[in-house]
Amino acid sequence: MDTKTGKSLRKGSSSWNALKSAYHAYSGLLWIAPRTPSLRLAIAFVIALAVVGILLRLSGIEIALLVLSGTLLLAIETLNTAIEMLCDFVQPKLDPRIGKVKDVSAGATAVTEIGAAVMVAVLLWPHIWGALHR
Repeated sequence: MDTKTGKSLRKGSSSWNALKSAYHAYSGLLWIAPRTPSLRLAIAFVIALAVVGILLRLSGIEIALLVLSGTLLLAIETLNTAIEMLCDFVQPKLDPRIGKVKDVSAGATAVTEIGAAVMVAVLLWPHIWGALHR
């Protein structure tokens, strides 16, 4: 973006196109999903959370929070994969500094997984406990 004119510096780019942006976003997601086992697991996790929430008759807000935590996990996992791909492109040979970047990126995924697990436990435990003691 040219800061003086506000125009895009990309060749052939005249304005933002929402449909084109959405196409590229979903194209990237559809490309990465079959190549990343942890992302497929996270997608299954989000679907399972929604189903469990419905089966346990959680409130709409509780189901939304479960799906939100899973969706956040999907986003962080996708960013982690993008960072790893970029690292491999920039430095294809083994480099301890690149390895550390990848470790830190994976750490962000781990933090999100822990947070999601806590949220799931806090939201589901009372309902599971109640269902077991009926």
